[in-house]
Amino acid sequence: MLRTVRIENFLLIRDTEIEFSEGLNVISGETGTGKSMTLSAIGFVMGRQGDYPDGTAVEIELVSGDEEHILRREVRGGRNRYFINGRGTTAKTVRKILEERISLQGQNEFIKVLREDYQRDLIDRFGGIEDLRRKVEEVYRDLTSRKNTLQKILSRREEVLQRRDYLEYRIREIEEVGLSPEEVQDLRERAEVLKHRERINRLLREAVRNLYDAEGSAFDRVSEALKVLFRAEEVAGDLGGVIDTLSGVKDTLGEVVEILRDRIEEVSPEEVDRVNEILFRIQRIERKYGKPYGEIFRETEDLRRELRDLQDLDLRVEDLEEEVRDLEKRLSDLCDLLSEERKRTAGRMERSVRDILKDLNLDRAVLKVKLERTRPGRTGSDRVIFLFSAHGEDPKPLNEVASGGELTRLFLALSLILPPAETYIFDEVDAGISGETSLRLARMLRKVSRNMQVIAITHSAPVCAAGDVNFLTEKKFIGDIPYIEVRKLTPEEKVREVARLMGATTETTIRGAEELIHMVSG
Repeated sequence: MLRTVRIENFLLIRDTEIEFSEGLNVISGETGTGKSMTLSAIGFVMGRQGDYPDGTAVEIELVSGDEEHILRREVRGGRNRYFINGRGTTAKTVRKILEERISLQGQNEFIKVLREDYQRDLIDRFGGIEDLRRKVEEVYRDLTSRKNTLQKILSRREEVLQRRDYLEYRIREIEEVGLSPEEVQDLRERAEVLKHRERINRLLREAVRNLYDAEGSAFDRVSEALKVLFRAEEVAGDLGGVIDTLSGVKDTLGEVVEILRDRIEEVSPEEVDRVNEILFRIQRIERKYGKPYGEIFRETEDLRRELRDLQDLDLRVEDLEEEVRDLEKRLSDLCDLLSEERKRTAGRMERSVRDILKDLNLDRAVLKVKLERTRPGRTGSDRVIFLFSAHGEDPKPLNEVASGGELTRLFLALSLILPPAETYIFDEVDAGISGETSLRLARMLRKVSRNMQVIAITHSAPVCAAGDVNFLTEKKFIGDIPYIEVRKLTPEEKVREVARLMGATTETTIRGAEELIHMVSG
């Protein structure tokens, strides 16, 4: 429950500490004395935005069983700072704690009962089927996640499919070469060896041709010279030594020719053609992609992985599609179960609200919970619509038939059957209500406050009379500077305040106030 609110320099409230109690806490006061300002201070701690000057600070003390939280928001140096039990924290954390324990309802916030999502939440909480709905939400969340993943994978697969021809062509180019970068390097070195060997062979053959094979070669000329010398010796004689020497030269030429022929290594034209063809293909690929073969080869490995990924994607798509079908079936089954529970809950809720509305002077009021089937979703497969009639006519949607006062009473009825928080705060709860209905409202608030702490701002004498603890707001001045004071009333002061709200503070109204307090408290 909300135990204490300490306010420092908040709007017109300078330095005030308000200690609330269990039961019904009522705040009243003259018009313009800042009754709602007290509750605005609580909204300030909840994170409500506004132009707050330096030095503004509000501290809230909450007690729930053995658990105690002191929550604070302050403005210092133009910055908003939040605290839990004296330690710095975030606005989100503070707001979460407060919203779990306090329902802060301004006069115009009663209209949230017009929202279909709020109506759906009410019936689920009333029926105690929130765990089932959470299961629906979990399955829906899983289904949505799987569908999103499936869509991403399908998109990825489509991208790969669009690139598949290109990938396969790129891979085929390298596979047709059939060589690794290391093998290509060996082939290039082999091409250089073959080129070098062919050059050597060409020179050796040229030498052999000049020495022996060509017409008029050195061997032929030496042979011709010997023939001439043999004829000359027959005529002149004494040329034996020259002939022997030249014969040795001829033999040496023959030996040299044999040596040179042995040094010629035959190069296979087929090998040369094969090597040149492969290297030409490699050079063409390198020019095409503007990269060395080794880099292109490594990229091809990535392309192969991309193609393999396509196969993996196909398998993943199949698995996900099966998971989606299973989750859709499970979601549909859970939604059907949730719908059945809502149908059973609707009748009980209608009867409970009708009985309470009778106590609030709406004897002929009817609340009808209409369920329309929709597609399975996060909150089930129902559209929940509250139909209402205050005077026994055919019920229609709330926003078409309910007045402000009727909405207030309907909201209170719903609050009574399903307390939404440990502390319920109503700002001008009596708006649109008067006469006998105000008396019934006061009794109802007192009844509600037996299940939870209620803090109500009111202009109504019966509601003021029903308070277990009463507070009064007053506007005061220091010089020409106004400020708001909030103080707890004694029993005698409470009687006088109820009398004031009845119209005038006289002996008669004071007796009436005492009677009214007794009436609503009995």
